[in-house]
Amino acid sequence: MNDGDMVQPRYRSGFLAARISRRRALAGAGASAAAAAAWAAGACGGSGSKSAHGPATPTPRAGGTLRTGTTLPLSSGLDPQLETGAGLQIFPRLYGYLLHVDPSDDATIYDHALSVEQPDATTLIVHLRPDVRFHDIAPVRGRAVTAEDAAASLLRYRANQLVLNKTWHTQVLDSVAVFDPGTLWITTTLPNIYSLSELGGISGGAIIPRELADLATDLSVTGVGSGPFQIDHASLNDSVRIVRHGAYFRAPLPYLDAMEWTIFADDAARVEALKQQQVDVVANHDRAEAQQIAAALPDVDITSELSLAYLSLGLRVDRPPFIDPRVREAIDIGLDRDVMIRDITFGEGDILGPVNPHIAGGYWSLQRAEIVAAQRGDVPVDQRRADARAMLERAGAAGAHIRLQVAKVPQLLDVASVVREQLQRLGLIVDLETIDLLPWFLGFRRGEFEMTLISHLPYEWPDAPTRMYHSAGVDGTHSPFGFGDAAIDRLLEQSWGEPDRAVRRHTLLEAQRLMLNARPMIQLFTNKAYTSSWRYVQGRKPGLTGSLAQYNYEQWLDRR
Repeated sequence: MNDGDMVQPRYRSGFLAARISRRRALAGAGASAAAAAAWAAGACGGSGSKSAHGPATPTPRAGGTLRTGTTLPLSSGLDPQLETGAGLQIFPRLYGYLLHVDPSDDATIYDHALSVEQPDATTLIVHLRPDVRFHDIAPVRGRAVTAEDAAASLLRYRANQLVLNKTWHTQVLDSVAVFDPGTLWITTTLPNIYSLSELGGISGGAIIPRELADLATDLSVTGVGSGPFQIDHASLNDSVRIVRHGAYFRAPLPYLDAMEWTIFADDAARVEALKQQQVDVVANHDRAEAQQIAAALPDVDITSELSLAYLSLGLRVDRPPFIDPRVREAIDIGLDRDVMIRDITFGEGDILGPVNPHIAGGYWSLQRAEIVAAQRGDVPVDQRRADARAMLERAGAAGAHIRLQVAKVPQLLDVASVVREQLQRLGLIVDLETIDLLPWFLGFRRGEFEMTLISHLPYEWPDAPTRMYHSAGVDGTHSPFGFGDAAIDRLLEQSWGEPDRAVRRHTLLEAQRLMLNARPMIQLFTNKAYTSSWRYVQGRKPGLTGSLAQYNYEQWLDRR
């Protein structure tokens, strides 16, 4: 019996049972408003097995425009495969998806797909709904969404040279075939537990009409999707307005006539626009701003959410002085994270290991006690610093000159200054090297740094943050840290094909313990995010995490 014979039966019985049978079936096109107001309507426009948060809400009212204020610009516009800025809130409401996977429990939430079969470990057969139509805009003019569109979108993402984090698409995805207009046949090079989540990913999963899937087509301010809204106006620097797609297949959603995003030059202008009710919702800079707004505007609700983003220090461990593990450990134990959390996050941040504890409620992350022990956080900081200085002395790195690289983003510059001051207390000489954000990112991917401050994306799965410790790196080509560990590689590769969630968790926890000891990255802290909203904005569902919040189409306005 070969390895494939051993793996495939486990996938039939384990993977499908865990991922498909627990799906949240979405409501049909004729669903009532009450059914559409259930939890999964917020995620995908229908009803599901998870109830809405809290007691029953009033019957939604149709109409109106929901206005959001932000200081975050669009980085690449509304092209779903490229955008990493404010457009992340917008394009998921323009484009349709085959499905989504809930990071909290790995359950599948169907959107344009009716069902998924997996006859063996490397084959996925996706059956599409027949009643989904694109926006009535040239060149598609409201035609039906087909498997050919989904296939063209997947292949566009794989071929898109401007997309960097696409390891699954370039190394796992083998072929995409259209069996008939309603059936998509996908094969992978090897079993991979993240295949469904990649198919439903917020960027790679967006369905673009095949007529627009040519990479030469500019989708930055134009585009056609099959989501609940369509573009009315889009400007990279000023504002975006999207309007209701009248033929959206999950009627009566959306309730709103339109949604608008206005990009402000600074925080003060954004807050003033909220006070004047020129906008209805804003993301707050921090807790202090949220508290100021709450004190001034009693009819504004403030919500907080655990952030999936976090900060780390990346080290080139194949170069002096970080080639010596004692130097890396000295920096790790010498940092005063309590001061960082107190001064930068107003006491609401938290320490973390290789995987953010906010992912899936901490299911994939090490216990806090293990992280504290590894960082010696239970030892007084003065003692830790004395031990760190002695460790640096033994490693011949006392007084070493270090260049700390940081992107020119105000919040990151603040953190880098605190890190620099703390490292200098260990006797290190630290120079800050500030770089514009895009050159910083490209240089980071190429490993062009000694030490760098990394602001991580809000990962929803443990795959990307743990892949950073793989010898092939997060993109499958190389480690930007010059790091490699055969035991870590083996555990990670084992996790990628493990259908049993509990077994996969155990494997990833073992890998993280090795990562904590190796320290090619030194984790700093994670945080909370705050949002202010006028109370007449209903159906916001702030409890939805990650990208699921972007698929919430059931907001409505009650100005009575």
